[in-house]
Amino acid sequence: MNLFRKILSSLFCTLLFSAVCAQKSYPSLNSKLPPPKIDSLIIVYKSQKDLKGLGIVYELNGLYFQNIFFYGTKSVNNYFTSYQYYLKIEDEEAQNRVKKRIADLLSMDDVLYEDAAIYYHEVLGYYVKQDNKVKIASCKLELLNILINKDSLKNTQKLNKHFKYGIEKGLIETIQLCKNLQDSSYLAYGYYLYSSFYLQKRQLNKAQKYLKLSGGVSKPKTLLELRFFFQQGLIDKYNQHYVEAITHFKKSELLAEIRNNKYLKQHICQNLAECYMQLNNQEQALLYWEKTAKSISRFYNSEETKSTRSEPVYNQIELMKRTQELADQKQLLWKVVACFIIGILILGGIIAYQRIKFKQRQKDLVNQRKISMLELKSMKSLIEGQEKERNRVAKDLHDGLGANLSSMKLFIESQKDKYNPVIQTQLLNPLAKNIDDACLETRSISHDLRPFSLKYGFNSALGDLVKKAQTALPQTEVIFGSYGEEPQISEEIALMVYRIVQELLNNAAKYAKASQITLQIFYEPDQFSVHVEDDGQGFDLKEVKEGNGLGNIRSRIDYLGGQVIWQAAPQQGTAVILSVPLQNHAKILG
Repeated sequence: MNLFRKILSSLFCTLLFSAVCAQKSYPSLNSKLPPPKIDSLIIVYKSQKDLKGLGIVYELNGLYFQNIFFYGTKSVNNYFTSYQYYLKIEDEEAQNRVKKRIADLLSMDDVLYEDAAIYYHEVLGYYVKQDNKVKIASCKLELLNILINKDSLKNTQKLNKHFKYGIEKGLIETIQLCKNLQDSSYLAYGYYLYSSFYLQKRQLNKAQKYLKLSGGVSKPKTLLELRFFFQQGLIDKYNQHYVEAITHFKKSELLAEIRNNKYLKQHICQNLAECYMQLNNQEQALLYWEKTAKSISRFYNSEETKSTRSEPVYNQIELMKRTQELADQKQLLWKVVACFIIGILILGGIIAYQRIKFKQRQKDLVNQRKISMLELKSMKSLIEGQEKERNRVAKDLHDGLGANLSSMKLFIESQKDKYNPVIQTQLLNPLAKNIDDACLETRSISHDLRPFSLKYGFNSALGDLVKKAQTALPQTEVIFGSYGEEPQISEEIALMVYRIVQELLNNAAKYAKASQITLQIFYEPDQFSVHVEDDGQGFDLKEVKEGNGLGNIRSRIDYLGGQVIWQAAPQQGTAVILSVPLQNHAKILG
């Protein structure tokens, strides 16, 4: 059976190769090709060194995974690969098309939306030069969406350079452009954004007016319809019409499920929970608080989403390097011409060439420094974004779900004396215990996301981490030792090393199967080192690829200017040594 499949696959590749050779035609970007067919086309185009064909099929691959996962690493990586091929053949139209697709994905992320805005600005500048009114309208609408719904009208200069006369003026001009284009979908989006603008300012009557205009021209079963019902629910909620708000939020919840829109799903569930709380429907409120927590975890903590956040940063650096290589190749061509001319010139020409070469060497050194600084800034931005998101989720869990669970517990306690002992024993007492367990779990998750123990010192925080590990692993002995006097450690270094130790202890707990885990910290005048060891099953370092886990630890230690050493062997346990300077060199970034 496998042999038959291989023969069929080989025959398909041969026919495909013949077809492509016979006529130089490429698949349409509207065609929905599955990955096996795309992989076959990649083989064909690579054998022909057809860069345009490779750009198209990788773009199609990105579209395929975007339709399945909505937002994730596979679609982003395929778009970046496609962009690199278009860059090599200098196809500006295709470059900007793919750059906009990348921006569309990043704009859905509360951490990376500023990167999306940068891409939209670049693409908009291109389409303005081309006088492409349709694309100009599309880019302006997406930029306005970021400014209004993501940046909450902060109107930062970084994001607002295409709307010099204010966001409202930009909305009016963009809506007029959509009217001139006679595009109902763009016009519906523009009215929706105008409604969002007034909703942010809590001018609910005006928000309702423009949302009604949006609904009048939008098409059913689209993203705009999903946004319409969600926005209507928000207006109803702010008007304290909670029953109507729940109706509209549930319609948007159904559409979010159908469209696999994980980002809006979490906000819909949170608003449903708050509406049910206002109606004193504790059971439905608890249900939707749980859905909110799951949606947040699914969107922000899934491997697909987390790796997406780190991948664009490094891909930006790669793109910069690729662009620099292309510029260097062109410059090399001019150098060859210059060398030929210099060969027939007098000594003064040779001296001039030497000066040009010296200036070029200085320029290369400056570019290398810029790349290094960009890498540090990108890492800092990524880490700050992750911690900001952790703090936000922890605060939402503590202030929202935690507070409501406590209120429910007090309510149940106050009702105990009103019912007979049978109801107390069989219903109220178990319910109170379950709520206690939920409170403890919520508090534990909140503390993991935002380690409060760091306020009492680095040693204290690590000791608290060890106690939690010991509680979670009763069959394993977890030992903690501290040597030397604890110095003043900056909050940035302490938090980053705490996260690394947390990940190392989690890895040891999950995979090591150890009977003993040891955590030791050694303080010195200008640095400190952390040793994490276990006597578990170990692993072969040569056979392990440096994926998200090991790579994440190494990149954070590099950012701190430190070193990490791994020692491991099968059945001989694992040891990790971290060495970190007390003066963080990355502070030069400001």
